[in-house]
Amino acid sequence: MMAPYRLLVSSFFVFIMAADGASAADGQATITETFCTSIQTSIMGNKVPAQNVVHPDYEAFVLSKASVDPLRNEQFTTLGDDGLPRMVSCKMKTPDHIQEVYGEDKTNTEARTCAAINQENVAAVIASLTPEEAEKRALTDVQIIFEEDMSDMTGQSWTKPFDFATRDKNGAVHIQSKRMQIDWTNIIFKLAPDRFRGALYCHLIAPEFAKALILGDADVPPPVDG
Repeated sequence: MMAPYRLLVSSFFVFIMAADGASAADGQATITETFCTSIQTSIMGNKVPAQNVVHPDYEAFVLSKASVDPLRNEQFTTLGDDGLPRMVSCKMKTPDHIQEVYGEDKTNTEARTCAAINQENVAAVIASLTPEEAEKRALTDVQIIFEEDMSDMTGQSWTKPFDFATRDKNGAVHIQSKRMQIDWTNIIFKLAPDRFRGALYCHLIAPEFAKALILGDADVPPPVDG
């Protein structure tokens, strides 16, 4: 497994992100009604217009399935006890499923990681800070560490709670994404019902919560196991 990587909001960081098909400016500093549709564009270069369903109820989100025809994404925001967004979850379709329905030129062949999206969103949050907020920062760039995606192969596992933000003994915050990807063309799942194939899911830190952590206005949640 590769080591965690650190956020470097610099010209070098922007160059690396651009080489991966995006830049820090592509990230989202707030959750919007089309957040997951924008994520789909960023994660796979999707060119097909997509609907975005925002679920106010988590159980409805859990039962929902993204659709390829029409192309539709599912979105849910987990809130903390204070009402502040903590995590945003997206259910999308895989690039190979979109390509089969709409053509190979409509998406990139491979999807980028959920961790890369977390990284871009946090970079966008930092870029959006006012001078006063930047002066107040409680976390420096090198104290923000992005872990590789946790990967699940079933929706039941993907929907289980997990530690999406933790703090280590040195005070650095580790941001963890969680992914499920069942490619449409994966022969292992060829006999599975169509509704379970072609799924690409991401749990991401809410940009608003990332900002609160960066400014010292919030701390990481307690571990899910107590």
